[in-house]
Amino acid sequence: MFKKWNPEEEGMEVKEEKTISQAPQAPVAKKPSGANTILKGSKLIGDINVTCDLELSGDIEGNIRSTDKSNIAIMGTCKGNIETKDGNVNIEGALEDGNIIAGSDVRINGRFSGGEVRAKGKIYINGEFNGKLEGNEVEIGPDAKGAGEILYKEFISIARGARIDGQISQAQKELKLVKNTPEENKTESKPPVKEAAVQGK
Repeated sequence: MFKKWNPEEEGMEVKEEKTISQAPQAPVAKKPSGANTILKGSKLIGDINVTCDLELSGDIEGNIRSTDKSNIAIMGTCKGNIETKDGNVNIEGALEDGNIIAGSDVRINGRFSGGEVRAKGKIYINGEFNGKLEGNEVEIGPDAKGAGEILYKEFISIARGARIDGQISQAQKELKLVKNTPEENKTESKPPVKEAAVQGK
């Protein structure tokens, strides 16, 4: 019969091969196609008009504006106004001396100072703020600290631990003016007609 070959019996050097098992990697979130990214270390001076999502990790001195449904994320610093018609605004870095106008939600985990935030959706604060907040819903997280005026339309939530110095009030619902139509404005000014009794001869 056949004998199993052993290289050590013949004086040959045997190298052991080690298998490296790789742990499964977490899926990497893909950026939406067409998103603009301004990298850390970049500095821009001037206004930016965007038509897709923007992630700013650098610094900008100027306004950021979008007339589309663009989401704007600030990881670096911005000195200017941010406006997006239907998108969200996320501040992880700092926004100084500017206003935020968002057609949807605003989230501030970084620092917002010296302006006004207006959102048609929800405003979530878990960072520092100094200014006026106005939104449909306002949620103040436990790490939030700031001063200013908070104006909400439907709902407000303030977590234990938040330090707020300012005025909190609910916005009045808008009153709609109802106008009468021209047909409703016309009234008959003639006196009512009395029926006359006719007697036969």
